[in-house]
Amino acid sequence: MKSDYLSQVTVVIPVLNEREALEKVLNELFEVPIPRERIIIVDGHSTDGTDKIARKLGVKVVYQNGKGKADAVKEGLSLVETKYAVIMDGDYTYPARYIPRLLEEAVVRRCGEVIGARIHGRENIPLLNRLGNRIITLFFNVLYGTRLRDVLSGMYLVDMEHLRDATYEMKGFSIEVEIASHMAGSILDICEVPIEYRERLGEKKLKAVHGLKIAIDLLRLVWRYNPVLFIFMVASLLVIPGLALGAYVAYYYFFEGVRYHVKGIIAIVLTASGFNALLLGVLSLYLKRMELRLRKLVTRK
Repeated sequence: MKSDYLSQVTVVIPVLNEREALEKVLNELFEVPIPRERIIIVDGHSTDGTDKIARKLGVKVVYQNGKGKADAVKEGLSLVETKYAVIMDGDYTYPARYIPRLLEEAVVRRCGEVIGARIHGRENIPLLNRLGNRIITLFFNVLYGTRLRDVLSGMYLVDMEHLRDATYEMKGFSIEVEIASHMAGSILDICEVPIEYRERLGEKKLKAVHGLKIAIDLLRLVWRYNPVLFIFMVASLLVIPGLALGAYVAYYYFFEGVRYHVKGIIAIVLTASGFNALLLGVLSLYLKRMELRLRKLVTRK
């Protein structure tokens, strides 16, 4: 059964200057075993000879158009001809031995995506990255009604049949969130398999600024998949100036004896409008999640 699963998968590895790690990554893939002809290295024009190592080991190398991880992943996926594709980083952090487990989960549970959740070895993830990952994953779960633990993992399997119509609007490291959003928005199950995360080999590329960009891109995805929620989220920010102005009016009333009637009315209007928008946003969120659940039920029947 294991060999039957493996015949259905292609591994895509986006790389940029991963000379130190790539040979170890490929040797682990050969041990799984993944045939050389179903391993695609998408090189972002490395300057350290990464592509030469890949060619020496007999795997396919393509040089990406565009720049950044998202463009590399998109280009690699466009070359996949098997039913499933596994995307994984080429920095040795993700053990290839979990690929059969990802495949088994996808086949048995019919998942649109299976994420390798970094449960073991989390100490190898920088503290700031861990915090950002937790916040973004929590936001994703609230938005789509999922129960994921690691939406930003760099090792995941996708069912290519359900990814052909993805638009790929995001750039850089936001590709993981975009693919997961596409699957969740297409009423497909996103599954997880606990995996080990190892200390990377070579220079770290993910920085704090990338986490901020991922969060911004997640807001863009909210606009795409649930624009009503996005509008109400923005409108709910009226609470902030409303409360601030209300505190100002209250201070001068209680401590200075000065009454600001107009400012008080404005504060009440802003605060009430913000709270109403917040409640409507929560309502739209639950309506969207109910819609997804109903569509799943109808589809499965």
